[in-house]
Amino acid sequence: MVSNWVRRVLSPVVQFRESELATGLMMFAYSFLAMTAYNVVKPITRSKFISSLGADTLPYVQLAAGLLIGVLMQGYSVLVARLPRRYVAPLTLAGMSALLVGFWFLFRTAGDWVSVAFYLMGLILGLLLISQFWTLANDIYDARQAKRVFGFIGGGSSLGGMTGAGLTALVVSRLGTENLLLCSAAILLLCAGLVTLIARREAAAGRGGAGRGMPPSASASSSAASASRQSTGAEAARRERRRDSVTIAATGSSGSTSSTSNTRAWPRSANALRRRPAASI
Repeated sequence: MVSNWVRRVLSPVVQFRESELATGLMMFAYSFLAMTAYNVVKPITRSKFISSLGADTLPYVQLAAGLLIGVLMQGYSVLVARLPRRYVAPLTLAGMSALLVGFWFLFRTAGDWVSVAFYLMGLILGLLLISQFWTLANDIYDARQAKRVFGFIGGGSSLGGMTGAGLTALVVSRLGTENLLLCSAAILLLCAGLVTLIARREAAAGRGGAGRGMPPSASASSSAASASRQSTGAEAARRERRRDSVTIAATGSSGSTSSTSNTRAWPRSANALRRRPAASI
């Protein structure tokens, strides 16, 4: 009853099927919370860096960050390939949350190098949050579902970006800059819990990791569906070959019939000519 009401309310925006509603809402919440957490941290990374080292050194750090992030993301890709995909996103989100708590402690004790490390961590956080969200979405939805659903669940990130920036401007004077890191860490933990629920609910989540991320039931259903598609394709190919053979046989039969009739017609013409009087010829 409630699900039907929610679907009717959302029908001008997105057309959810009955089985897609819960996962779609959780994916929207995941994108919203992830971008809220990132946009709480993003202005702090730059402000901390500029206050510690000045704005003149920022371009050099950005150049070094591009090289370092390329190496780190390559290593991350290798690590992800060896782990079940349905565990990668929750573990990464929990690890990022723990890093934010660690930086909260470091800002109270350490020196200027913390601002540089925190700036690099903010860049990596933005890349991971976006890539992991769309990787999970591609694992869950097929092409037809994506046309209906991706606009809605992706809209959560835009709303989360506005919410995070507005939340930072609203409460930074009351809580302090460092304490906002704890708020972002708590939001990332909520994201980790949501991704875990989504991965358990959806049998298709984690399919990209060569089947290592799927539970046995999902793997069996995927194999059965693949075998069904193969058998359907083979049956269609056999029907096509039979149709072609019937067409060829019909064409051959027509050609042989016409040649036989022509062969029979020639002797009759020759006999008629032989029976005519010589004068008429």
